[in-house]
Amino acid sequence: MDPQRAALEGWLRFNDEDVACNRDGRLSPRQRRGLLWSAAWRLALGPAAAVLATLGVTVDFEPAIAVVVALIALCLGLYLMWRGFAFMVDAASGAVAFVTAPLRTRTVRGRSTSYFVDVGPVTRAIKARAYAAIRAGDTYHLFYAPGCRSLLSLEPASATEPLPAHPFGPDTSHAWDRLRWSWILLTVGAFGALLGAHQVAAAHPAHPVRVAGTVQDYVEERTTGRGAHTIRSLYLVGDGTVYTPDDESAYAPPVPDYYELIGKSVVLYVDEGTADVIALSDGDTMYSADWYLHPDHETNYMLLNGVLTAAVGVGFLLLGFVLLLRDRRQAEEMPGRSGDYVPPTAHPLRAMWGAALVLGAVLAFIGLGVASAK
Repeated sequence: MDPQRAALEGWLRFNDEDVACNRDGRLSPRQRRGLLWSAAWRLALGPAAAVLATLGVTVDFEPAIAVVVALIALCLGLYLMWRGFAFMVDAASGAVAFVTAPLRTRTVRGRSTSYFVDVGPVTRAIKARAYAAIRAGDTYHLFYAPGCRSLLSLEPASATEPLPAHPFGPDTSHAWDRLRWSWILLTVGAFGALLGAHQVAAAHPAHPVRVAGTVQDYVEERTTGRGAHTIRSLYLVGDGTVYTPDDESAYAPPVPDYYELIGKSVVLYVDEGTADVIALSDGDTMYSADWYLHPDHETNYMLLNGVLTAAVGVGFLLLGFVLLLRDRRQAEEMPGRSGDYVPPTAHPLRAMWGAALVLGAVLAFIGLGVASAK
C-alpha cells in the first residue's frame, strides 16, 4: 500500500467501507458507533463538571480565586456538554460534510514537538511517524461530521471523481449545534455577574451562635500539592456537626493544642449558618478570632469577594461579546451568507430531540444525586 495512504488511514482510522459510505453522504456503521461513544462520555462528564462547579460556588461563599476556578470548571463542563450534544446529533442525523482543500502539515515546538495536519477548516494532531510519511500540498476530499466536525475519512481529489459535482456537505459554520465559545462565555459570565451581585447583596457581619459540649475528638488532615493546607475538624459528644476551627494562632490569645481539649467541656461560638468556630472558651479563658472581635470584617470580606466575582463575570461577558461580534463579522464576509445563526443549515430540527432528551436525562440524574447528597 502507498505509504501516504497507509499513514492517512492510520491517522484517521478509516477504511474503504468508510470512504464509500462517506462519498454517498452518510456515516458508516462503525463511524456512527464512534460518534455515539464520543457523545456518551462527554455527556457524562460535562454535566457532572457543570453541576459540581455550580454547586461549589452557590452553596458556600468561597474566596474569589476559588470562584474563578469554579467558573473555569463550569466553562469546561458546558464545553463538554455542547460537544457531546453535537456528537449525538451528528450520529442521529447520519449526515456527512466534506471540504476539498490542499493538505498542510505543521509542527509546534515546545518542551516536546507536536505535529498537525490541516485540511481546509479542520485541524488534527498526528503522530511523528505518520507525519513523516505525508506529502504536504496534495489536494484531498476531507469528510467530517458537520456539527462536531469530527474527522471521518479523506481521499485524494481527482477530476474524474463525482464529489465536486455533488456538494452534499452542509454549511457547518451556521450549524445550530456547532460549538460556539462566545455563547459559553456569555452564559458563564452572566452566571458569575449574578453570583457576585448576590454575594454583595447577602454580605452581613458575623453573628456568633453559642454551642456548649464536651470535645469528643479532633482530627487534622493535610492536603498535598502547591495549595497544601490543613483541614481541622472538631467533634462534640452527641453532636453530629463537624466544627471547623482555625489554626491555634488565629485566636487571641492563642488556643492550646486542640488535642489537649479532648474530653474537656468547651463553649464554641460558631458563625451563624456555618460550622466555622470564631471563638471558644475552655471555662478559664476566652479565645477570640478576628470575626468575633470585629464582626463587620466578615461583611467587608464578603463584599470584596462579591465585587471580584462580579468583575470576573463581567470580564467573561465582554470576552463573549467580542467573540460573538467576531463570528458574525466573519460570517457576513462569506458570499451569500448572513451573520445570523438561524435558520439551521446543517441538520433538521428533528435530529435534535434524541440528543436533547439524553442530555436532559443526564442532568436530571446528576441533579437528583446532588439533591440527595445535601
